[in-house]
Amino acid sequence: MMSAQQCLLAAMAGASYISIFAGRVNNMGYNAYEEIAKLRQVLDLQDLSAKIIAASTREILNVIEWLEAGAHIVTVLPNFIEGMLVHPYSKETVKMFLDDAVKL
Repeated sequence: MMSAQQCLLAAMAGASYISIFAGRVNNMGYNAYEEIAKLRQVLDLQDLSAKIIAASTREILNVIEWLEAGAHIVTVLPNFIEGMLVHPYSKETVKMFLDDAVKL
């Protein structure tokens, strides 16, 4: 789905999970963060139990962004997990610690 309104209708119809294609929403010039946040607020206000799946992730930063907005689940490609795990300064910092340990 592409909007909070579409997802709300699915939740009202009894869907357990509602998937918003957040990456595509952003590509269309809309703000997926705002759509997810609006959707989560309305689901909570209406006491609807549907879980929000944010899909079509385009960037690693979308994961935290969309969880913060209220998504319950964010789908990612496997290479995103590596990108989340490995930070450019992580290896450099670990190497510095190991070098310091050897000096002791």
